[in-house]
This record gives sequence, C-alpha cells and structure tokens, in this order.
Amino acid sequence: MITIIHGPMRSGKTFHKQAFAKKFDCTHIVDDWQPTIHEVPEDRRLALTYHSEKEIHRAIRKDRPSADVRIIDITTARMLIGVEPYAPYWSGGAAQ
Repeated sequence: MITIIHGPMRSGKTFHKQAFAKKFDCTHIVDDWQPTIHEVPEDRRLALTYHSEKEIHRAIRKDRPSADVRIIDITTARMLIGVEPYAPYWSGGAAQ
C-alpha cells in the first residue's frame, strides 16, 4: 500500500514524517512529492505533498491505476499519530 499525506506547506508533514511512516508501516519517505512531475511511488512508500487530492487522483489514474493507495489529509494524519490537528503556526489554512 502507498500512503499519501497531503496538506498545505508548514502544516507539519515533514516535521512528523517519521511518526507518519511508523504509523502507516512505510519503509521509505518521499518528501515533497509532486504528482504533476513525479511518478506515483512504489508500495510501502509514504509520499508527502501540498498538491490537491484532485491532482493526486489524476496522477494515480495515469501512472498506477491498480495501485493500492490511501490518501490522508494532514489534519487527519496528525490526529492519527496523537498530535494536535493543526500546527501552532497553521490553523486549517487561516493565518494567525
């Protein structure tokens, strides 16, 4: 299975990448994955991206339509590893 976590810049994707990889049993991390440029990662990879879910789905359909992929938004991913849903400097996209 490929795990893709998406969310805006500065929302904690890179900061928590090791915890996400452990939670989702990923052996490799692809930070700053760009679905418009890069191929869909192989199985057991964690891909972190700021691109939209629509762009992610488009890349999957194009590159690996039969891939087993879970797409998780950053708020949900943060809660699943037991941290606050929003980074201190990011509140669901609203500047503080």
